[in-house]
Amino acid sequence: MHAMIKKLTVTTLLALSLAAIPAGAIPINITMLGDHSVAAVPKSALGNFGDSTVFNWLQNDVTAYNTAFGTSYSTPIANPDGSPLSKVETYFGPRSVTLTVASQEYVFLHWGGKNGGYAQAYYNDGNDASYTFGAPSGSGVGGLSFYSTYGSSGGGSVPEGGITIGLLGMAMGGLVLLRKP
Repeated sequence: MHAMIKKLTVTTLLALSLAAIPAGAIPINITMLGDHSVAAVPKSALGNFGDSTVFNWLQNDVTAYNTAFGTSYSTPIANPDGSPLSKVETYFGPRSVTLTVASQEYVFLHWGGKNGGYAQAYYNDGNDASYTFGAPSGSGVGGLSFYSTYGSSGGGSVPEGGITIGLLGMAMGGLVLLRKP
């Protein structure tokens, strides 16, 4: 009976400690048109989809989002030449894509072909995770042309101090329970 109670207590502590770990948030659509948040912007908002143009637009987009919503997302970073840290071209690809997005990483999505279409920007302020992105609604948007990722000058995320202390306390409590006869 004592062994069953100990096992049940350890299982409960483990479940509680896992529940206390913050789950990754859904990436935030930070796409802005001027000072307004939008689902996507037309190509005309960027002029073209060249790497340096996209990177400059993303930097301005983050600044506009921070100003409009009082956030302080860090500056996106790219390779020294302004190209994204990674880029995958699909041309006329699917109308949705599942990507693994690192914590504090920016994703730029271009929907609708090389000579037109729409752009979206997302920021992952949660944990590393896989997310599914879909084409913005509207007629003629088209499939995924390419997506690219950019880093963040803010680095990776860590759990908040209170959560870390709570997790450490629960783990220590579980170890004590395991040692008792």
